[in-house]
Amino acid sequence: MLNLNHNRITKVLTATFLTAMSAQPFAATLSDATISVTVQNAFDLVEDTELSFGTIRATADPAGTNVATLAIAADGSVTATPDNNATITQLTAGSVGQFTVSNAATFTDLTITFPGAATTLDNAIAPPTSPDFTVDTWVAIVRGGANDGIAYNAGAPNLQTDNTGTVSFDVGATLSTDANVTTSAYIDDVYDGDYTITVDY
Repeated sequence: MLNLNHNRITKVLTATFLTAMSAQPFAATLSDATISVTVQNAFDLVEDTELSFGTIRATADPAGTNVATLAIAADGSVTATPDNNATITQLTAGSVGQFTVSNAATFTDLTITFPGAATTLDNAIAPPTSPDFTVDTWVAIVRGGANDGIAYNAGAPNLQTDNTGTVSFDVGATLSTDANVTTSAYIDDVYDGDYTITVDY
């Protein structure tokens, strides 16, 4: 009997000791855990195809009173409008300007900003009294993304990127003969100029 009681007491004490050990608090503290965020507001904008009005026959009104125009819509359609002494006739087709945005935020509407003033196309070897051209009335159409094939709406920007942060757009504009007084004709050569186009969030 004594041996049995001794074993019982031993088991009770052992159980009590283990319970006491498991109730002891254990904790670890780290005071320099790190938080980070990477900002990428920048994205890529590439000109895939330059805007070209092709090859034309053109005459400017010497008095600068009348102006002829050649409009290339964003879908590539062309409209030539002569005006008395001023004429533009397209001989070979041009091309719309084509641009691609990449590495932008996904499913996000972007805004296109075109030049606020007309862009001048001139020729470096033409006489100083010869006429130039101007380009304005910019238009665009969305290529890719949710609004593929829809005209760009500057009032409610709809150039929306796709699931990879990419979207393209085509650009058209209107070419006009010189509205200034001129004393010589256009020469047979390339007239060109630069313009600034901005895409942002």
